[in-house]
Amino acid sequence: MKNAEKFRRLVDETKELILEEETKEFRIGKLLRIKDLPIVVIGDLHGDYMSLETITKRIESEGECEKVVFLGDYADRGPSPLDVYERILKMKCSYPDGVFLLRGNHEASDFIEFRPHDLPWHIKNAYGDGWKEIYRSLIELHKTLPVAVIVETRALLLHGGISPEITLKGLEDPTEEELETILWSDPSDYVKGTAPSNRGAGMLFGPDVSFKVLDKLGVRYLVRGHSPVTKGYKWDHAGRVLTVFSAKYVYGLESGAYALITPMDPFIEIRTF
Repeated sequence: MKNAEKFRRLVDETKELILEEETKEFRIGKLLRIKDLPIVVIGDLHGDYMSLETITKRIESEGECEKVVFLGDYADRGPSPLDVYERILKMKCSYPDGVFLLRGNHEASDFIEFRPHDLPWHIKNAYGDGWKEIYRSLIELHKTLPVAVIVETRALLLHGGISPEITLKGLEDPTEEELETILWSDPSDYVKGTAPSNRGAGMLFGPDVSFKVLDKLGVRYLVRGHSPVTKGYKWDHAGRVLTVFSAKYVYGLESGAYALITPMDPFIEIRTF
C-alpha cells in the first residue's frame, strides 16, 4: 500500500503553490496570461501514465519545456490516475512558474456529476482507510485550478469550449453557467450559434461563435481538449479551433498528440506519438 500521508502532503503543497499564483501578475482570478514561448500544451490524460511518460520524455529530450500547460482531465478511465497525479503535481512543485494545471470537467465532480468517476476507487485501493481525506484534498485542489490561459495574440487555452457570451471577465471570474460552458462544451462545424450537447452539459458552438470570441479576445486560436479524436488532434472552424487529446493508450487511438505554441507564424505545431 502506498504512503497516504506523503501523497496528501504533495496535494496540499501543490494547492498552496496554486493559491500563491493569485498574487502574481500573470494570474487574474481563474485566468492565466502567458507571454513566454514556446509553450507545450498537453491534452486529456485520463489516468494514462504511459502517454504522459512518452510526452514528458520527448519534450525534455527536445528542450521544448519552457512552459507546459495541461488542459485537464487527469483521472478516470485509465489504470494509473494516481501515478499521473504524482507526476504532474511534482512537475508543478518543481517548476511553479513553468507548469500550469487547468481544470477540466473531471476536476469538477462537485459541480456536475459525470461517469465514469473511478478516481475514488483507485484512491481507496491504494491508500485504504485514509482514502476519503485524500479524495477531499484533491477536490479542494481542483477548486483552486485556473480554467483558462491566454497566450498573448496567439491562443486561448481551456478544457472544453466557449459561448457567444464569454468575455474576459467570464474567464477571470466565471459564473456557474460560464464554468459549465468552459469545462463541457464542444465545437461543431454543423452548428450556427449554439445547440444542445448530447453530453447533457455544456453546448455545441459553431464557427461564428469561435470567430467572434477569438477576435474579441485578440487571439487566433482556441486550443482545447475534452474530445477523444483518432489522430490525437483535430482542426475545426476553418483552422481556428484545435482539439488536442493525449490519452493514446487508454482510448486505443491511432496516435496521441500534444501541441507546441511557438513565436513564429503560424504559431502552432502538432506533435504526435
